Amino acid sequence: MTVYSHSKLSCFEQCPYRYKLNYIDKVETEIEETIEAFLGSRVHQTLEKLYRDLMFEKQNSLDDLIDILRKDWEKNWNDSIIIVKNEYVPENYLKMAERYITDYYKRYHPFKKDKTIALEQRILINLDEEGYYKLQGYIDRLSEVKDGFYEIHDYKTNSRLPLPEYIQNDRQLALYSIGVLDSYPDAKDVRLIWHFLKFDKEVDSTRTSDELEELKKSTIQLIDSIESEKVFLTNPSGLCSWCEFHDICKEFSHLYKVKDLPVNEFLSEDGVKLVNRYAELKAKKKQLTLDVEVEIEKIEEALISYSEKTGESVIFGSSNKVKISKSKRYTCPEKNSKKRIELEEKLKKMGKWEEVAQLDTNAINKIIQENEWEKEVIDVLLEYVELQESSRLYLSKYDLGT
Repeated sequence: MTVYSHSKLSCFEQCPYRYKLNYIDKVETEIEETIEAFLGSRVHQTLEKLYRDLMFEKQNSLDDLIDILRKDWEKNWNDSIIIVKNEYVPENYLKMAERYITDYYKRYHPFKKDKTIALEQRILINLDEEGYYKLQGYIDRLSEVKDGFYEIHDYKTNSRLPLPEYIQNDRQLALYSIGVLDSYPDAKDVRLIWHFLKFDKEVDSTRTSDELEELKKSTIQLIDSIESEKVFLTNPSGLCSWCEFHDICKEFSHLYKVKDLPVNEFLSEDGVKLVNRYAELKAKKKQLTLDVEVEIEKIEEALISYSEKTGESVIFGSSNKVKISKSKRYTCPEKNSKKRIELEEKLKKMGKWEEVAQLDTNAINKIIQENEWEKEVIDVLLEYVELQESSRLYLSKYDLGT
């Protein structure tokens, strides 16, 4: 059985086709690094340096850490790193990284709250007793606050603070906690801690043994789904913007084939021409439908007017006829209106509220038309309801010989 990882599982959940290209076909691509990913790596490296030095009884000052961050930034920077938000420059992101480190340092200095056990530690997770289903992962920092009480720390540079549901349902750190419980026999409790550095915020959570057992089962089911998958369909979503397989994905490959063509070649490409013509015809159809609906409405009004003028309820054409049926219905005041509230209160006082199912129109009409209530109650109703007349038209064929 393949050894899985949280990122591998998530890739399949997000898009089975991307999973296939990445992990089965092993398609090699030139991975373009974004400034956000670059910033995250630099911050992680700096915090790793902070705690690795502490393990060797060396405590860096805040100035030392900022210097370490800057040197690591300069060493790894290259002009191919993508900045999507054109209004910002690399220095803006570097200052953000410096703020993350500064806020973190000031919050946790002098770093004596816990003892670091491992940094970037590979953890192996067995999901079943036989060891058939396995996962692996890397813990940013594993610490111990007292004997048997461990903490898994994860550093996030996300631009958004996640909802509580994300924390409660997060699979990655929960899976890591299974690995820690198995690897450290003295482990009594494992606390999961997310450091959202952009917001200088710490969020923590724990999982019960029952929750971890359920997680094992659901993860095994997901692995079984992956192992039995044959089709690997695409799953277009907002995450497609970050996919490295655009040029070969069936959802985007045509775009990448034509997007850089000169305008005259682009417009004459067969696929482009077909889509443009199709869109044009669909737009015409929509407009035609709107025009027809407007004309139908006008003719319906004219037929009703003709019927009222002549007193004839069925109007004949060459081979079709239209029957005009008129009806009258009482309508209640709009919800939350003053009259509506007054009527509701009066009906409740009279003990009639439950019978009209919160002013159901059909119930009201039946009560009035069939005099189901006492006259004085119906009189109250008539003060608030409005009698409206409506007409319905029924078109049908007819035979001149009948």
